[in-house]
Amino acid sequence: MKASSILRALGTSALLALAAGTARAQAAAPSGSAGATAASTPWAAMPTGTYELLIQLPERPLPATIVVRDSSGVPAATFQPEGDPAQPVKIAIKGKELTLNGDAPKGPFEIVLLHQGTDVTGRWTYAGDRGTLTGKTDK
Repeated sequence: MKASSILRALGTSALLALAAGTARAQAAAPSGSAGATAASTPWAAMPTGTYELLIQLPERPLPATIVVRDSSGVPAATFQPEGDPAQPVKIAIKGKELTLNGDAPKGPFEIVLLHQGTDVTGRWTYAGDRGTLTGKTDK
């Protein structure tokens, strides 16, 4: 897959969700912090590691990898959907949420991750669509 494949898939999912009706899309969308509970653990200031994700798109699940590394004392991250090249994304850590932001042909996208041990949960938004994801970290 090319880097634009994920973006096309996310764009397609946005159109499918809109066609399904606003009420249904909102009912399926997670609220708040992607299921944040007292069990979610705050992120370390430097959450280095590899995160293997399964992004739930309406038409199919999409595997992806996020790699967070230490770049001179500042976290740096890349996002790589299966089969596509990795692309740099902005990373922000605030308590229990690790937020990744990137740019795509139809506009910006956001991925928010929560974790408890090696289990990762979260949500994504892109081009007016949204969904959930699950995954594991190598830690």
